[in-house]
Amino acid sequence: MNFLQELNESRLYKRLGQLEGRDVNYIAERLFEHLLALQIFANEKPNLAAKYAETIMKQQHFDGFRTSQPDLYNLITLIIKQDQYSHILTTDHKINIPELRLRRNLLAIARQDFNNNDFSYMMMMLQRKFKQLPGQLIELRRQISNWKNLAPGDQKTAVRRLLMQMRERGMQSDFYMHLSRLLD
Repeated sequence: MNFLQELNESRLYKRLGQLEGRDVNYIAERLFEHLLALQIFANEKPNLAAKYAETIMKQQHFDGFRTSQPDLYNLITLIIKQDQYSHILTTDHKINIPELRLRRNLLAIARQDFNNNDFSYMMMMLQRKFKQLPGQLIELRRQISNWKNLAPGDQKTAVRRLLMQMRERGMQSDFYMHLSRLLD
């Protein structure tokens, strides 16, 4: 139940003002990191991933930034509703999300009916839309898409690399601590 208590407030961005002057590419990179972490949790800790996805799907219209929602929800909202936040973010309409596929994958995770291949395909679609992703995230996407076939040592290395990527900007993310616990 501690997990649900931690979800009560977004940690990455507690208020919209923290994003002032950023561009959508920055948000897209954070979103990609969070989705990679969710994919790891869906493979390693399905109960944790299910609770997280269930919380997001309670407000699946992604109609506004809410501090009461998890970080992933807010990142999705900021990209889907770019025009609504154009006074804060520099928009780029080439960056978008395949909403229906994302919802389908989140619902599957919430039902604990995770399909790694479908999620991996969605991540590849996002990689094509998010043109300015760092090479490390692209390489991590490839590794995580093949999670079950990775040796345990390679899985821990992938988690460490994702944590290093997130540490730069996403240390306050509600995923960061859960991800770091996978190394114990």
